[in-house]
Amino acid sequence: MRALGLVGLCFVVVGCKKPSAEVPGPDAVGAAKASGPAKPVVAFPVAPSTLSVFAPVEKACEWRAVEPVAGVTRVIASLPGSCVGARVSFGPDASKAVVWFDPWHVQRPGYFAQTASAPGYPEEKADEQARPRAFIVSTKDGKVEPLPLPALAGQKLTDVGVTADGAVLAFLEEGLSDEVRERGTVTLGAETFDLTQFTEGLPELAHAYRFQAGKWTRAETKATTTGWDYALGVQALDVFRKVGARSVELSSAHAQGDVLEGGALAALKPLAPKKAASPDDGHWIFLGVGSARVYAWEVTGELAYTTGLVAAGSPPKVLAKLGFTDGDLVSLRSSASFLLVTSADVGTHPRLYELPSAKLLFASDSARGVTFWPTAIVSTGHEASRPPP
Repeated sequence: MRALGLVGLCFVVVGCKKPSAEVPGPDAVGAAKASGPAKPVVAFPVAPSTLSVFAPVEKACEWRAVEPVAGVTRVIASLPGSCVGARVSFGPDASKAVVWFDPWHVQRPGYFAQTASAPGYPEEKADEQARPRAFIVSTKDGKVEPLPLPALAGQKLTDVGVTADGAVLAFLEEGLSDEVRERGTVTLGAETFDLTQFTEGLPELAHAYRFQAGKWTRAETKATTTGWDYALGVQALDVFRKVGARSVELSSAHAQGDVLEGGALAALKPLAPKKAASPDDGHWIFLGVGSARVYAWEVTGELAYTTGLVAAGSPPKVLAKLGFTDGDLVSLRSSASFLLVTSADVGTHPRLYELPSAKLLFASDSARGVTFWPTAIVSTGHEASRPPP
């Protein structure tokens, strides 16, 4: 199988199309109406089409719950500063969340392959002067509490999370020296960790810290790996399995579909990338969204990745006003009969469609971190929650 040069490893910009103009109104097709001066509360339960959206407003970033079908937008919280780097980690019932603005969490066009089209949207440059910031937010009453992020020598913050009992956790990775790796063990306090159990990747330590009484306390440490596609990193921690949905997870580029064959494949042939000459250059998969089928161009390295070439209908047509190409890595997520397409990981350039009509309900080129509201998702079963261990 031909390996892909993914963003951050071996990326080359081959040309970019200017992003489509912002849709008039409050970042939405269908003109979702703000709910006015009412309390910043999300009413539960929310509808299957409800989105979590971070939208820039002057010098602040509004976190909104947007329900395009009913045409309602509720402001959950207004957070100081830019929306760039917005990511959110929900508690299991979504009543509490941590919003984290990571300046390095920005849009990447996709991947490098000689047969891929130019990305539909340009690369964003991280602001090296910006500092990360985080907030604990109650989605019930809009209460906001600044959260100081842990900064520990030799450790890198990779994620945050909220458990069912409301605990706020930070997950950090600690790299190890060649000397320690060659020794095969590492000791931390009274614990000794065996590194010889790993035959792939680079051994490291994963830590979980709990925020309590204004300070971070280490709750768990495990040996894990990094540096390869199946590395678990902090996901090896037992407590990681107790946190709720995270926007990065909900925006992964790993849609799980079935490979097309026969007549359906022939109908999609005119839409395939012009330079794709063999199965190693990519292939079509189909996903069930409600009662409809959606078709996506998929490329493979060690794992399969979903690109922005997405079609629906009979005969199939590329989704209207999508903007992405087979040169972009995207997230495809569904809830009931609704399909959400965003840039992978960062949730930018969201497009929400209703199937089978493929009607565009919501679109924005300024919103960030956009996902379905996690507790309202009606799954159709095609999403891959995490790459397999």
